[in-house]
Amino acid sequence: MALSANKIRKHKLHERAINTAPVDDGKKVFVGAYLCREAATGVCIPGADASGLVPLGVVVEPLFPDNPDLAITAAYDNTAGPDGVVTGTSAARAVNYDQRGEYEFKLHSGSATPKIGQLAYLKDDDEVSTTSTHHVIAGIFTRPGPSGGWFVDIGKRGVHVGLTTGASSGAIASLTGSVGTANDAMTEVTTAVADPADAAALARDINSNIIPSIENNFADLQAKVNAILAALRTANIIAT
Repeated sequence: MALSANKIRKHKLHERAINTAPVDDGKKVFVGAYLCREAATGVCIPGADASGLVPLGVVVEPLFPDNPDLAITAAYDNTAGPDGVVTGTSAARAVNYDQRGEYEFKLHSGSATPKIGQLAYLKDDDEVSTTSTHHVIAGIFTRPGPSGGWFVDIGKRGVHVGLTTGASSGAIASLTGSVGTANDAMTEVTTAVADPADAAALARDINSNIIPSIENNFADLQAKVNAILAALRTANIIAT
């Protein structure tokens, strides 16, 4: 479940790599949230399993607004403000986040038990999972945490090529039609009968033996090509 308050997230002691990001208009970002950049903009929102998000890191401390009371309940509450702005010398309506380290996250209820070194996908700004719809990679699972969650190395975060960074090919249709019988094995084309009695005998041999063996090989190729296409679609390498 997404954060509704600031959270001091357990983490392995490390030297932080702090960066600053502008907050999207209408959004509230809590301390401890996993932060993402929106697909088509330079502003940031709380992490989610959503198309096109770029994972950035964990919000670790607020940048106090003009009214410090606003920073008590969130790293930055921009629900009533325009998009934040970060320049080379200043930041407005922005948050600081850590780009490296091992942080503990809750495990989503739909997740399998993680394996060390397995990819951890964002479900929201507080939960990760072994499965995902949009494959926003929070990092890799490193070890179980003391609170029932798992530690994730956020330095290994990223996005699947072709899904959120745009390099997928267009849709490729499966091969249709039906010729021969697939048996998962390519076979040698049947040799024609030597010295057939006449043209009719040769035609019968071609129709009964040679053509079926060729068609069966094509059926095997069709099955393999379609299986490869299905796997590429599942991996989001080609469009469906």
